[in-house]
Amino acid sequence: MDFLLVDDHPIIHETLAAVVRSVVPGAQVHSEADLASALSRARELKELELVLLDLGLPGCCGIEALLRLRKALPRMRIVIVSASDDAESVRSALDAGAVGYVPKTSPPGVLADALRLILAGGIYTPPQGTAPSTPRKPASMADLGLTGRQADVLKLLAKGLANLEIARRLAISENTVKQHAHSAYRILGVSSRTEAMVLLARLGITDN
Repeated sequence: MDFLLVDDHPIIHETLAAVVRSVVPGAQVHSEADLASALSRARELKELELVLLDLGLPGCCGIEALLRLRKALPRMRIVIVSASDDAESVRSALDAGAVGYVPKTSPPGVLADALRLILAGGIYTPPQGTAPSTPRKPASMADLGLTGRQADVLKLLAKGLANLEIARRLAISENTVKQHAHSAYRILGVSSRTEAMVLLARLGITDN
């Protein structure tokens, strides 16, 4: 079973691929960064199950990428995974034939549930659905349920420090650093440092 990820950010490819494989073990996940390459790859794949498409591709304006993909491959099921989560964007994508719309601010667990629903034949819309959206103030790490020490560890991980160096800076053991990190991952619904950093960046959380 093949899945095609279309996004111009490599780290998003890694995160989405991990989620897809958690839902469909053994899935063949392919990645492209622009619409032309995505169209070419989609035509090559004989068992393409689903396309996960970003609406912010280079050279495309919003819903244009979805419309062009649908025109070229009318039977292809396409899920939008976008940084935009306003009601108008959701409605436009679904009206244009998308089978789901998942904001990039969604934790990996939400994306996994959305994929399961779509693969079962359903259509996924975010919790806000088509309701009017209102600006949201970025949450802090504390608002996400993280303790002060867990937040300290994540901030140092974000700077690229190794566990041993973090242990020295915080005057705790390396094993304690690992425990704090894994507890934080569990709270955030992620499974790695990379996924945690991506999620916090999407939410606009730095706690600097």
